[in-house]
Amino acid sequence: MKASTPLFGLVAVIALLGVCVAGQNETAPELTARQVDRLIQADWNRENIVPSPPVDDAGYLRRISLDITGTLPTEQMVRAFLTDRSPDKRRRAVDALLDTPAYAEHWTNYWDSVLLGKQYPLAYVDRPAFRQWLHDQFARNTPWDKLVYSLITATGYSSPGGDRRSRMLAMYDDAGQTAPARAMSSVQSMPEETPANSSAAPGGAPAVTIDPTRVNGAVNYLLKFRETPADLAGTTSRVFLGVQIQCAQCHDHKTEKWKQTDFRSFTACFMQARPKPIVRASKGVMAVLDIEDVNVPMRPRQVQRLSMKQSDLASYLSASPAALDGTRFAASDNRRRDLASWITSKDNPWFAEAIVNRIWSHFLGRGFVEPIDDFRPSNPPVAPEVLKRIADDFRANGCDLKRLIRLVCATQVYQLSSAPARRADHGNLYWERYRLKPMGPDELLDSLVQATDFGAVLERVAGERLDRIKLAMHRQFTFLFDVDEEFEQKEFEGTITQALMLMNGNLTNRSVTPVPGAALAEVLAMPGGDADRIESLYLRTLSRPPTPAETNYWTGFVNAPRTPVMDSPQAQQAQQAQNEQPGFRAFRRNGGAPARPARLQRLARVQAYEDLFWALLNSSEFMFNH
Repeated sequence: MKASTPLFGLVAVIALLGVCVAGQNETAPELTARQVDRLIQADWNRENIVPSPPVDDAGYLRRISLDITGTLPTEQMVRAFLTDRSPDKRRRAVDALLDTPAYAEHWTNYWDSVLLGKQYPLAYVDRPAFRQWLHDQFARNTPWDKLVYSLITATGYSSPGGDRRSRMLAMYDDAGQTAPARAMSSVQSMPEETPANSSAAPGGAPAVTIDPTRVNGAVNYLLKFRETPADLAGTTSRVFLGVQIQCAQCHDHKTEKWKQTDFRSFTACFMQARPKPIVRASKGVMAVLDIEDVNVPMRPRQVQRLSMKQSDLASYLSASPAALDGTRFAASDNRRRDLASWITSKDNPWFAEAIVNRIWSHFLGRGFVEPIDDFRPSNPPVAPEVLKRIADDFRANGCDLKRLIRLVCATQVYQLSSAPARRADHGNLYWERYRLKPMGPDELLDSLVQATDFGAVLERVAGERLDRIKLAMHRQFTFLFDVDEEFEQKEFEGTITQALMLMNGNLTNRSVTPVPGAALAEVLAMPGGDADRIESLYLRTLSRPPTPAETNYWTGFVNAPRTPVMDSPQAQQAQQAQNEQPGFRAFRRNGGAPARPARLQRLARVQAYEDLFWALLNSSEFMFNH
């Protein structure tokens, strides 16, 4: 083999040679990971790219855990995976993660953020109900086309009603889930028109009885855009089709395919969906609205509520409803239903490719099309044949999201290391190495809590304040670490404020102390020597054993002579105990110089371990998915 021939590394070359031989007799209709790799290998050959070597087992386990469940693997998971010698252990690890409750929770967080955004002051959107609906879909592995159809055509009550603050805080009662739910960052009351048969009881409790069978959390996606139907149309097209039509909302662009008439016709498909108030919003009371489709003109009060110019509203109401390919729904008795059928149809040229591109971008750091929601002729995909083959396979196999994830995780291109490639392309367009990805706010918070075992400590000491503490923590992390939900963050853009919060924040500093139930207390109490304790901390934080050099360094660090920091409660207690020992005061009066108390020596050693733990949690290796 010539030296200029692109290589995966020895392991990947052997795998690819096997693919070339086996491919001659392949008859299976389903796309395989090896076939995907072979297509990307052809692009590497054409571009003269030599990729990075494969990632090791520890790196792969950490990678799939963060990508699939949004949090780190436990120390026990890492140890079991590294000692497993089975040739299919990576496949089995992916299957195991997909079957955990954390999978549904992570993707609930992801799509809650994409569809409802990070912040909104809407009293009539019941986010907990929407999250519960999403969670049910991912827990059941509802096919993607059916999930999207149900979302776009959703009807029913937005909420079971009740106290709004209690429902918001209920998002943090995660019932044993790995990741706590995402918080609303702000809520404000907005008065609603109230039907004649609806009233509020004294104290703000709704007097109307809500039929639980009619509650459908999916309608809250529509209610987010209750006042801006044009934004509903733009978001639906962008998220589920990868087509940005919102630029045509105001005027035509000479270089773009979509015109104002296209945008107005697409928006007209949503104009029959009307919210009917069932319970009015008031201070402390969650509004309940009933979404229904009606084919009657809007009443003046409904028109006044919409946040748009009257001329724009008239253009949407009078436009002939149509899909982006020109399919018209003017004669339809339910425009939303017919539009949803068109969007999720197997014949739709965008639907499958949009979700495949989004999933590929999530797992590999860059999609076939970037931005991930901007499919257009002037923005062609990288490796278009690979995108088409995966999308065709996705459609042919029932739009199964878990199957798609299994396929991506099984590819050799996903299993490359993040080390520099021997010969790279500019911008890593062809994924010749794994792209470093900073953790998102949910991932970072959940990983910090898991690595330190601090969740159990919070539950024990916070009591009734636990939900509020979780809410405050999520607000802080979301405010500091989040990015615009409409754009994927491709490069690290860390700030000084973020660094200071991690280094000096209450969560990081308190969670590295050996309080009962926390990780450091367990590590210090474990049998064995310093090397064993150091390895345990590495497995909890970096999901890998330390190198011999790291073990030697940290062993010397924790055993080095040092004076303990005396402003901590532990140090003050140790000093007080020493002062009360018999003979200590007389010894000092006679001019003696007492040896350092044993309790203070132990404290200095504990503080050294705290510093070690703190350093690992603040390392870039911890904060990045690599």
